[in-house]
Amino acid sequence: YRVPEVWLFRNKSLKIYQLQQDNYQLRSLSLYFPEIDLSGIIARVFQQAADQGTGVALRELRRMLSM
Repeated sequence: YRVPEVWLFRNKSLKIYQLQQDNYQLRSLSLYFPEIDLSGIIARVFQQAADQGTGVALRELRRMLSM
């Protein structure tokens, strides 16, 4: 498959890979959400889930994505 973008969660961080010719390259931003720091948001939400619970983390995620 030639998927344009793949997200992997590894070592407690989100990795974004984009297909460039025939290889996947690690990128800091998504093609589909270039204005959103997905890696930063995911790291914060996972830490918040560990510290304060999943419900709190999901509410915060919704708040961040609605801005």
